[in-house]
Amino acid sequence: MCVTHANEAGRALSVARVDHAMQGMRRLVTRPPSASVPVPGLGRPVDLSKVLACEALAELSRGGPVTITDLSTAMHLERSTVSRLVGEAEAEGLVERSTHPDDRRMVTVTVTPLGQQVVDFVQGLRVGYLGHATGVFDDGELATLADLLGRLAESMLGSFEPWLHAVTHAPQLRGAGGNQTTGMSPASDDTTSRTTALASPAS
Repeated sequence: MCVTHANEAGRALSVARVDHAMQGMRRLVTRPPSASVPVPGLGRPVDLSKVLACEALAELSRGGPVTITDLSTAMHLERSTVSRLVGEAEAEGLVERSTHPDDRRMVTVTVTPLGQQVVDFVQGLRVGYLGHATGVFDDGELATLADLLGRLAESMLGSFEPWLHAVTHAPQLRGAGGNQTTGMSPASDDTTSRTTALASPAS
């Protein structure tokens, strides 16, 4: 949906504030104070990276068998990194590998009941913390926040690649020798660098 923007200066300031807030939340989610999550009943903490792998794997499995390549694509990590991560998670009983039902040359990965238990606990923990953190809002504000965040996520997911292609291929944004002059830093191997707030909602 196209929206008319009457106050571009004020809007730019608001976009910068949104970006600042999102960066702060990103750091909390991707680099929490603790690199592991204590899981009651398990008897030991579980590395956050393995929890994230199990969570992504459980989500992907809804669509059928999942390979290491599928998981690395979903997590925005190198295949070798995900393969190592899966091996460690498998040693802890969180995931298991098996032969692909349609191609015996391929290996699939699934979450074990123990891995799903960890995923369920961490998801509950996350939602519980969000409930605590959003205690600063009244019911109406929280409903508005949920609606706006949903619309923002939908806009970003649907518009990022076309927007990035447009700004990186615009002639006026190319410097001498064809170098890009968009002011954006080179891509990082960090999984979260691919999901930072580079784009405002499409207009």
